Formats: sequence, C-alpha cells, structure tokens
Amino acid sequence: MYKGFLIDLDGVAYWGQKLIPTCRDFISKCHEKGLKFCFVTNNSSRTVDEVFNHLSLLGYKLTKDNIITSSEVTVNYIVNENKTAKVYLIGMEGIKSELLKHNVTLVDEASDYVVIGLDFQLNYEKLAKACEEIFNGAKFISTNSDFRLSRGNGIAPGNGSLTKVIELVTNVKPIYMGKPQPEMLEYGLKKLGLPKTEVAVIGDNYYTDILGAYNIGVDSIFVETGVMKIKDLQAFSKQPTLIVRNLLELFSKDII
Repeated sequence: MYKGFLIDLDGVAYWGQKLIPTCRDFISKCHEKGLKFCFVTNNSSRTVDEVFNHLSLLGYKLTKDNIITSSEVTVNYIVNENKTAKVYLIGMEGIKSELLKHNVTLVDEASDYVVIGLDFQLNYEKLAKACEEIFNGAKFISTNSDFRLSRGNGIAPGNGSLTKVIELVTNVKPIYMGKPQPEMLEYGLKKLGLPKTEVAVIGDNYYTDILGAYNIGVDSIFVETGVMKIKDLQAFSKQPTLIVRNLLELFSKDII
C-alpha cells in the first residue's frame, strides 16, 4: 500500500495551461485518505510561488511545501556542500531567486560553482564565461538533462541541450539535479519522510519519471495523460510498476 507519491507536473497535473481534472480529483482523494504527495518538476525557470499560484488557480488543494523544483534541489545540494558558495549562474528567475533566498553569492568570476538552468536570454558570452569558470576549477551543476522543451509553437532546445555545449567544450560532465538522475527524487523521499517501499513516482514520461524511479529503486506509475502513450512503453525492457490511463484508476486497484 502506497502512503506517498512524487508526482510530475506537465502532462500529469496539467497540459500547458490546461487542467487535467483526474489529477486534481486524485489529489483531493489523497487529502481524504491522509496520503502524502509532492509535485516534482525539472523546470527551473519558475519559482515555487509561481508553480503554487498556477496549481491553485487550477483548483488544486496544496501548500508550497507540496512543490519541489530542480532549483530547490540544486540550492539544497550547494548549501549543504558549501555554505559560503559563490555561483556563476546561467538561468532565469526560478533558480536565481532560490539561490538568493539562501544567501548564495552570485558572481561573474572566481566562482565555486557554475550552475546552468533554462535561460531564454542565453548568449555566446554567457556560455564562454561558464566554460572559463569551469576551466578555473568551478564545479559544474545543471538543473536537468532534458534535451527538448515543449513550447506553444512546437519543440525547442531544453536545458540538457544547452548544458551539452559547456560539457563538450570543457570535457567536464555536470552533476544533474533533475529526473531521471537520483538527486531530485531522493530529495523528495526525504521531504515525504517515508521509506521507499511506501512511495511511488507518478509520471507521463518514460525517460524522466519512470527511469528516475527505477534509478532510485522505487515503484513507478505511468499515466497516459501527457507526452507518451501506453503503446509507447512496448519498446522498453524496464516497465513501470503500474500503468493507468488516468490517476483515478489507482483507487480501484487496491493499492491505496
């Protein structure tokens, strides 16, 4: 019986700006049954407040403590390792505000860490400076490894693609914070305060959510409301623990 869930956002809780009603109803039932949950997102461009406001407007009952972003995980990693860290940042308001909230010093040179998150104002000089800082010994961190980003007008480069430019130039592999790498989901387990056997990761993307769960040894639930369909799973040897068309089906499977 699961007592907690780590739940992806885009494609599970909403599709773009549009609500996925069965997920909202699922969260309501979690409240009724006293089940724990956190939404987890690789997106570092938005602040927790922005994510919270979006979900609240869609009718979700939650607190800001129910939201985990790759920005939060990144800053937690840095602060735990070096409380006086200096960071050269490529990124948007989500990661910037999280760093400043934890009194991390942002610098243009002599940094301890280079952090890259999605940045719509990225340019050649920013990339060149990041490479220079890494050559000078800064630790290289990326908020997520997503190669593609879905936008209203189609597919665009994701943060993982931008990160690869720096990796290829420096020949230094970054430490990734988002799914499917372990850091974010391990952080989520600690936040839920539950053992792995009582938690499942819920998502619509095999490459991030399902593989992320597999990488930390927890169960996974694939839901067919987003970017991938059930038929797409046939191509993979490692299968999700459960497959549902929508999250309300979980309450008829005697696992909650």
